[in-house]
Amino acid sequence: MENLNYKEILVKKPWFELLPDGYLKHGSFKNLVVSDKSEISMPKDKMSMLVKTQADFLRAYYPSAHRIFNEKEYPDIWKMTPAYDPEKPENGSKWYLQPITRTAFAFQQVIATKHILHVTGNDVQFELIDGGESVTKGDELKKRLAKFKRGWLTSSMETVMYDAVRSYMITADTAVVGYFSDGKFGARALSFLNGDTLYPHIDSITGEMDLFARQYRDYGEDGKTKCQWVEVWDNKYLYRFKDETVAEDRSVTNRILDKIKGAFGISGYNYVDKKEHGFPFVPVAYARNNDGPCWAAVQRNIEDYEEAFSYLCENNKAYAFPIFYVKGDGDDVVIQGDNMTGAVKSIAMNDKDNDAGFLNGTDASNAFATQLDKSYNLIYELSFTVKPPELKSGDLPGVALKLLYSPAIEAASNDAEKLHPFLNTVVRIAKYGIGVEQDMMASMVELPINAWIEPYVHQNKTETITNLATAVQNKFISKQTASERCPDFPMPDEFDRILREQKEEQEQDLLMDIRRADNELQNNIAEEEAVVAINNGQPGQDVNTGGGSGRKPGRPNKSGKEWDENRNYPGRNNWNPYNRR
Repeated sequence: MENLNYKEILVKKPWFELLPDGYLKHGSFKNLVVSDKSEISMPKDKMSMLVKTQADFLRAYYPSAHRIFNEKEYPDIWKMTPAYDPEKPENGSKWYLQPITRTAFAFQQVIATKHILHVTGNDVQFELIDGGESVTKGDELKKRLAKFKRGWLTSSMETVMYDAVRSYMITADTAVVGYFSDGKFGARALSFLNGDTLYPHIDSITGEMDLFARQYRDYGEDGKTKCQWVEVWDNKYLYRFKDETVAEDRSVTNRILDKIKGAFGISGYNYVDKKEHGFPFVPVAYARNNDGPCWAAVQRNIEDYEEAFSYLCENNKAYAFPIFYVKGDGDDVVIQGDNMTGAVKSIAMNDKDNDAGFLNGTDASNAFATQLDKSYNLIYELSFTVKPPELKSGDLPGVALKLLYSPAIEAASNDAEKLHPFLNTVVRIAKYGIGVEQDMMASMVELPINAWIEPYVHQNKTETITNLATAVQNKFISKQTASERCPDFPMPDEFDRILREQKEEQEQDLLMDIRRADNELQNNIAEEEAVVAINNGQPGQDVNTGGGSGRKPGRPNKSGKEWDENRNYPGRNNWNPYNRR
């Protein structure tokens, strides 16, 4: 691998546009009965195809590079100067160039944006394929799934998937490569949009990636190429090669030598280094759309629309503005003004038959307007792109929204199925990377996950939540499934949070019940002691009888005076009243 053979590795199949050459040109047969059809063999039909590159896709994506601005495809108008001027014969008749009006529209960007968002508008959905043989095993799988979802989010995999799908829709291929940096797992989307040319090498039998190469360039401050890099991944190492022969500031002699070396198969790439990438397989997921970008089916329609609109603009330049005319002969009509391009100040006419006025500009014909209108609508219809309808009411039911956006949903569902093998490979890379990062590689790799892309549909979220709540109440689905399918709100471990909150509420209720029972028990004990003390004449602990210690229960002593056995207290003597009685 250190001696890179770029003619074997840097090879990529181009995209093709099928041409109509040879359509139904395979001969005919007369007086042929049905039974004789089996005697006719299938003829060899070679197709004529127009080669297209990813640079062509970018030219179509950006309006400034559209075909309408190519002066070879749509040349400007050459005109000759008016009649010979006798006063200045040296001027004579000369040719001059009159630029035509050219208009381009960003239909490709509108179509690509809508297709991208209908595929990536919702996060990637995950669920467990196997619930586990037991409750304990099922709970463990749920915990691992929650860890995987958190790792998926912290690694910004949703952003990586968006970049990958964007590249897939615009440049017709994409790749996601996993890596480790300081023990942390990460991933990155590679795209021709960012200057990467991707070279996948896939086993024709198993469909597994055997080798993957990426080619890109380094540029200096002046915008010139400094060198070219090639990075190659296999099932263990990442190799890096460098080629400085492509630098734009090299001398002419060196460039000639480079061409000679290339003709004899001598590569200009030099081996730089290699290192282990940390995965037991090629950590690259690759996807390609052989049909081209998402607007490929309507590319010719867009070019025809831009051509027709440019002709309309040329027509308006010639006929849309009023034309001043004068009817007369020679000196019979005198026009006074600043110049012929300025406003006319006055007109003098000597003959009653002379006339002057304006010819009103002509509007575009109905056929012209119909052509533009039909072309505009067909561009959206044939690309499965829906123009937002005008609604005069409030929220629409979910079925009505799906019917309005049915073409976009169908295209997104088709793209989701095409990208499903690519997504499975990305999940495989993420499971291994997250497992290594969290020191649970074996259990994370074995986690049975089903991942799928759910197309984004404009929906009434209130209706969706109501339907989920109704399904849970009628026991059609579980609370966990409803929590996972609920739009916008749930977190990766939402159902675990719900269970945790319920347990906390139960614990709080149990503590309150225990405290309430303890208080009731203490009150009952105090009441029983008071009852027993009253019935037996014994002092109670919490009963205030007013008799004091060692005395029988009676009225409480509110005065605070101490009485003796003769009912006397200091300062009072009851003997005199007693003796009198």
